[in-house]
Amino acid sequence: MEKIKLHEGLKRKYIIPCFQREYSWGEEEIEELIKNISNIKENEDYCLGIVTVKQNKEDTRILIDGQQRLTTLYMIAIKCNYITQCEDINLCSEYSNLLSETDKNNLYKLVQNKSAEELSPNFRVGWKIINEKVNNENIEHLKTILDEKIYYYEVYLDETININHYFEVMNSRGVQLSRSDIVKSLLMKNLNNDSDKSRLNFLWYKLEKMNNKIKNISNFNEINPKENIKYKTLNDILKSGTSINRKRIVKNEKNDDDNSILNFEYFLLYAIRLYANKDIIGYEPSGEFNLNDLIKEYEDTFIDKKNEQIIDFLDFLITIKKIYDKYIVEFDNSSKTWKLGVKNNDLLLIQSCLRVSFVNRRLMHWIYITLDYFYKNKNINDYINLIKQYIRKKYLNDFITCNKINNYRTGFDTPIIVLNYLDYLLKIEHETVVKEIPEAKGIRFDLFTFKFRNSIEHFMPRHDAENGELNEKWVDDFGNLALLSYGTNTKMQNASPDEKARHFYKDLSGYSLKLQIMSKIANTRIWNENETKYLTEKCINILEKDLKHLFMT
Repeated sequence: MEKIKLHEGLKRKYIIPCFQREYSWGEEEIEELIKNISNIKENEDYCLGIVTVKQNKEDTRILIDGQQRLTTLYMIAIKCNYITQCEDINLCSEYSNLLSETDKNNLYKLVQNKSAEELSPNFRVGWKIINEKVNNENIEHLKTILDEKIYYYEVYLDETININHYFEVMNSRGVQLSRSDIVKSLLMKNLNNDSDKSRLNFLWYKLEKMNNKIKNISNFNEINPKENIKYKTLNDILKSGTSINRKRIVKNEKNDDDNSILNFEYFLLYAIRLYANKDIIGYEPSGEFNLNDLIKEYEDTFIDKKNEQIIDFLDFLITIKKIYDKYIVEFDNSSKTWKLGVKNNDLLLIQSCLRVSFVNRRLMHWIYITLDYFYKNKNINDYINLIKQYIRKKYLNDFITCNKINNYRTGFDTPIIVLNYLDYLLKIEHETVVKEIPEAKGIRFDLFTFKFRNSIEHFMPRHDAENGELNEKWVDDFGNLALLSYGTNTKMQNASPDEKARHFYKDLSGYSLKLQIMSKIANTRIWNENETKYLTEKCINILEKDLKHLFMT
């Protein structure tokens, strides 16, 4: 395996074998690639992944896996005038020598400014998308990125492997090398003996299935595989000819990680960043947890590490997984309940609140904070106070401060975490809530549980049901807002408040606590601007009262 900078890779001669499919990327894939490379920061690089090749005669490589990515990058390079001559294109089809010079390569046609009609149909679509996504404003930026920031790993197939057999095996297994495979390979290189490599192989097998709990293993050296498992390279797998039904693999992988918040690659990314910063007091993560950074973060942290330091990280990885198993909430899809590895209802409630508020794994900083805390401490009550302070500091304070001036007319800009955290406060302080909001009397607070309600509901609709015009501006007030699932909101979005109240009353306990209170009000009197102002004031008072804890020493 060799790390290749893109500007070097574009000079390598790759041949696309005749049995490869044609270029087939569409808008989703192209747009994601352009977005990823456009967002690279000045001090960052971007890993394109693995390109699998087989050495051919005369310093050319048969391109087995990576055609779509490299072809798209060539097209972007041509659009940016990074490549301007046909002789600088080193990617061609195996049968190109049978075609005329002018017909044999779609990339040549792009350089020669041929009309789009002369391109093959899929190429024409891809080129159109690139022209829409790459504009004059970002061309110079992209040229710099192409020249300096992108790299990939080139993996060679063994000379003895038949390429057709490779495709047969990989298609039947439904498996390709992943970022975690690369990290595992890099770890292997830094281990000194076969027994440690065998332990790593066994550990990786255990960790990859995130729903499986790590039991009876305290540290790396305790691992005792039932047999001395030899690390298998890609070539070893292919030579063995082992074939597993693809559909069964996909199904099992879904079941394995269905309940876990993080899949293995995200877990690995979080763990590497935790290890790199574990000795920094008060460190808080910033930015996104981007899987494209996984290999780079590994390299930055372990570039000069030796055998003992790698084993220290693997010990750390075991510890963090055991903490994850015990202290990170999961939603059991079979029983439709929240679960933890430790019995603590307060912990279960605050974490389920966080879980449904942040569905993007890139932005789950609370998981990092949780793993870091329990690596250094064990007091659950202190953790709950810490994570509530995090919510107050990071989200609630900004919400209250920024929206006070407009009397909390927040509409669709309302953070999901604020609405969920309000439900959390309504539940844990329900006795006080009933005194302050008499309409809350009779609500079964004990039955409430957090669900994935990520669609903001305007109880009084934003648009008039008859003429489609916008209703008065007060409908965006905080008191008129609650959370629903997307499906329920779509069905009920234009219904009147009394219609919604009657509908929700059929199973009131299944909805947001705030929405339950709104429904009870609308079931007894007309929901209007006055009722909205009333509930806005009551809810903001609850949030402000909680926010005072942020400023207490």
